[in-house]
Amino acid sequence: MLATKRYEYLAIDRIEFHHALTNHRDLDRAKVAHLERDIVANGLLEPLVVWERNSGEYYLVGGFHRMEAIQGIRRDHPGYFDRIDVRVVTGDPDEIKALNLKLNSDRVDTRITDYFQTVIYLNNANWSKARMADFFDKSVSWIDDIIRYAPLVTEPMREKLASGEISWARARDILQKALKAPAGNEKTIIDAELTS
Repeated sequence: MLATKRYEYLAIDRIEFHHALTNHRDLDRAKVAHLERDIVANGLLEPLVVWERNSGEYYLVGGFHRMEAIQGIRRDHPGYFDRIDVRVVTGDPDEIKALNLKLNSDRVDTRITDYFQTVIYLNNANWSKARMADFFDKSVSWIDDIIRYAPLVTEPMREKLASGEISWARARDILQKALKAPAGNEKTIIDAELTS
């Protein structure tokens, strides 16, 4: 069960990166630079979130921009932030993967495409739609739409969704048309709809 085990002042070199737990977007260099200045001036105001997979084995779950900023500060100022405040969480790998997304999902700029991989993963890990909806503060129908349509999203459609060029409602309409097309014509329908 997902839970906070404790808060700790942890040596930074004990925090590792797990291949399944990544930031859902590329790091924003301007944000990292801003955080570097802010952390030097004010300290680390919000702890990083780490998963203690096994005793003494810590993986970063939340705070990727802050971690990158701290690493930058440490390069410029050796000895700074040798230890940092962390929130240590525990849970099974599926819960930790979901938490990894949830920590960013409440931000205003989180996009539908940020949810695709995690929702599909949790569905394959036998999480119920109701459990996912509750965890992400979304409706069951919203989760159901991702499970039904996200696997059909082409790379050009994903890019347009991520950039805000098309809405999720429009993408669903296009995908519904593609599903009604004769087998083998789905991509042609999607491409035609995206250019119209």
